[in-house]
Amino acid sequence: MRCAGILICPICSGPLDEADGTFRCPKGHAFDRAREGYIHLLPAGHGRSGIQGDTAEMVRARRRFLERGYYEPLARAIEARVLGHLAGRGAVRADGAAPPTIIDVGCGEGYYVGRLERAVAAAGGDGCFVGVDVSRDAVRLAARAHRGVRFIVNDVHHRICVADRSADVVLDVFAPRNPREFARIVREDGLVLVVVPGDDHLEELRGVVPLLRIGEAKEERTAERLGERFELAGREGLRYTIEPTGDDVADLLRMTPNRWHLDEAALALAAAADRLSITVSVALLAFRPRPGV
Repeated sequence: MRCAGILICPICSGPLDEADGTFRCPKGHAFDRAREGYIHLLPAGHGRSGIQGDTAEMVRARRRFLERGYYEPLARAIEARVLGHLAGRGAVRADGAAPPTIIDVGCGEGYYVGRLERAVAAAGGDGCFVGVDVSRDAVRLAARAHRGVRFIVNDVHHRICVADRSADVVLDVFAPRNPREFARIVREDGLVLVVVPGDDHLEELRGVVPLLRIGEAKEERTAERLGERFELAGREGLRYTIEPTGDDVADLLRMTPNRWHLDEAALALAAAADRLSITVSVALLAFRPRPGV
């Protein structure tokens, strides 16, 4: 199995082995694989920070929006950066070399990690792909669509149920970050790729409805937060415009944390802004572990 030895028990951190649809650690803690194929590794009392996961409405909106290709340039940029890193390490090969392990933290409905799994296969390689999210609704939808990825329900703020130094790549796209856990799970020569919004991301939409503030100097604050354990090894800026339909504009709002404070009237107002030219502005920040950390 490609992901053998990767997952750990959320209760005792022992390795989880699968047999007949059940994952069990040496101490006997057991977790069943759901019908859709995901594993719930967030038992009561063991690792819930209070973070609120996306609802079923939010993840369905994200699926619709992403499948229409509005973030296709971002997905391609992620694939190029990850494949370039793996190729540089000789990890994308079909000659029996140890397959790479890629962990998508805050994976949502699986769009980016699912594309990476297909891209590595298209390059003639293989690997272990794991999507992690606190939302059961998101993980359930992801597992149905991307059978080549192992999805787990997990609270990133508390602990990522992945073995120490097991990840070649840790991917974080508009998602919560846990530098301590990232440093624990990534290999010494691994890559942590973080995608953050730019200051002008979706700026035209902000003139239509009151969106949450991104915050000043997002890139700098992200680099500073990870700086104790990681070095910034590269940056790629990406900026382009999209012209979504009114319904897709509403889905863009539904799929983000803005949904928590926007009412139906605000969504209807956004939907009325049909074919509005909207800026997508993001930065891909590549980090590598600091030696000895």
